[in-house]
Amino acid sequence: MILKDKIALITGITNENSIAYHIAKGFSREGAKLILTYQGSRLKETLDKLSENLNAELTMECDATNDDHLHHLFTEIDKKFGGLDIFLHGIAFANKNELAGGITNSTSEGFKLAMDVSCFTLIKMSKYCIPLMEKRGGGSIMTLTYIGSVRALPAYNAMGCAKAALESSVRYLAYEVGEKNIRVNALSPAPMRTVAARSIPGFLDMYNNFVKNTFMKRHVDGEDIAGSAIYLGSDLSKMVTGMVIYIDGGFHCSALM
Repeated sequence: MILKDKIALITGITNENSIAYHIAKGFSREGAKLILTYQGSRLKETLDKLSENLNAELTMECDATNDDHLHHLFTEIDKKFGGLDIFLHGIAFANKNELAGGITNSTSEGFKLAMDVSCFTLIKMSKYCIPLMEKRGGGSIMTLTYIGSVRALPAYNAMGCAKAALESSVRYLAYEVGEKNIRVNALSPAPMRTVAARSIPGFLDMYNNFVKNTFMKRHVDGEDIAGSAIYLGSDLSKMVTGMVIYIDGGFHCSALM
């Protein structure tokens, strides 16, 4: 129970296959009190059901690009819990036409949308998190990235650029809030069969070829990712910040990829 009584805000859950869901499940198992958010009424029923499975303390609708939603969310967190210990940013989006083809097919509007949702929401939400974490003596902010941030991958394009900006934002946030005893890190998991991943053209080929190009010779599962997130959320990682932590069995440094 290394997260016992820690207050954790989890964003980005869409179903039981979501990486954020696996992390939330691990946090709950380790004693954290969970706050879950969802975007749009179509996800409300799903999140209500999942929140029961996770014993979540609070579930709220929140569009992370909407200032009114953010103000309401963090006001409620402060009112109910008096602070925050952990924030998982699991939000990312790009239109399908920003992924297919080449990077020169990107539109200005679509590229900006990918950046706004997939990167800037981390900065925006962290600004609200920081004073709540200070009330608890510090905290841990983490986000989800992918190796397409540092390698050119087929059909990733605008999202790869957004993830690169996201990882840079992690370092700048870590620099800004370190003296407040707040850590900021990114988790970079291997390909997983999530709803978001399946929207990437050619994803199944990438997923099926993963095992032969990784040192561990197996796929990564939700428990693998949750373990690293639990570590980052706990006091065991109290001097770990500004990092991108790969959870891919060595795939990121394989010459065969």
